[in-house]
Amino acid sequence: MFEISPISDPSSAQFELAGKPVHGSKAVRLSGEFSLVYTSGLVAPKGDDGRGPIEVQVRAVLDQLRGVAAGAGAGLDQVVKLMAWLPNPADVSVYADIRRGYFGESSPASTSVISALVEEDILIEVEAILAVS
Repeated sequence: MFEISPISDPSSAQFELAGKPVHGSKAVRLSGEFSLVYTSGLVAPKGDDGRGPIEVQVRAVLDQLRGVAAGAGAGLDQVVKLMAWLPNPADVSVYADIRRGYFGESSPASTSVISALVEEDILIEVEAILAVS
């Protein structure tokens, strides 16, 4: 078993995007006996109509992450670090809102980066690190 403890620095302000506090911890401490699982970059699969709008792609990617976690014997509450790349700055708040619904009270350390991605119709790519007991 292990424990994930958020670490905060009360002397520094919470980072905000579009006037909303960013969901996530500045850092987390892992304590106990566990394995770490590192995912590859996850993107929405290409369908007959392409990959779809950002909302569809975020859900597809987070559903994939949930599946990878389950395959490792874990859940999304065991994600300790989440990294996201998006080409469009306006999509970060969409990602953040949908992400809250998937992660609820768990608060992994997080990074979001604005960057071009390998294919034009990919609107988000996510990697994660999970702690699994």
